[in-house]
Amino acid sequence: MNRSFAMCTLVVSLLSGTAYAHHGLDFVSVQTVHLPQQGAGYAIGRLDYISEEEDEMEFEPALLYGATDWLTVELHAHYEKEEGESAKYESIAPAFHFRLTPREQQFSFGVSVEYEFAADSAEDDVVELTAIFGYEFSEWIVAVNVLHEKASNSPGEWGYAAGVRHSFHQNHGFGLELTGSLENNGSSEILIGYYGELSKRFSMNAGIGTGFDDGPDWSVRTAFIWQFK
Repeated sequence: MNRSFAMCTLVVSLLSGTAYAHHGLDFVSVQTVHLPQQGAGYAIGRLDYISEEEDEMEFEPALLYGATDWLTVELHAHYEKEEGESAKYESIAPAFHFRLTPREQQFSFGVSVEYEFAADSAEDDVVELTAIFGYEFSEWIVAVNVLHEKASNSPGEWGYAAGVRHSFHQNHGFGLELTGSLENNGSSEILIGYYGELSKRFSMNAGIGTGFDDGPDWSVRTAFIWQFK
């Protein structure tokens, strides 16, 4: 397989057919209901390297803001670079993340709504709904996402994301994530992740994964997270 361009690392995270959770404060590809406190703001830079028949890179810059204690608003963009081609702007997407259980509760539930505006008029806009379930105990975090994605002129598709992580140190943890499609002939990926709080305002999530059911040969997915407010 030709890998002619350099692999860069920086963590939302798209497999063909199904999109995955974006804000990624606790995991690389799995969403939790750990939303920013009211008035807090985050900048997230994601860069994914995906190796398959034609290698590609995907870049996703995002801004998150805690509008209220139960609502976070997000704006992110998608860029893609396929092997041998120039990088291109794909879309921009506002999103709203709702936490529907008390912040201190061990079991958590929330929903996210996203609308993706395609940059190319020949491409369909996409709406995505995500149900988010979480559970915390001791040094463990468990999360499950159920996703429904609907393009403007296409049937809807169902997908999932699930993850478990354990904190081995106050600021460092490791975990396992699984993402994929619930449709026939869909793709899936399993990923081993590292989650580190490098300073009071700066964190990094990173993972190495491999696909099955037509998923990628392997991938590197990362996210740099900066709390600017």
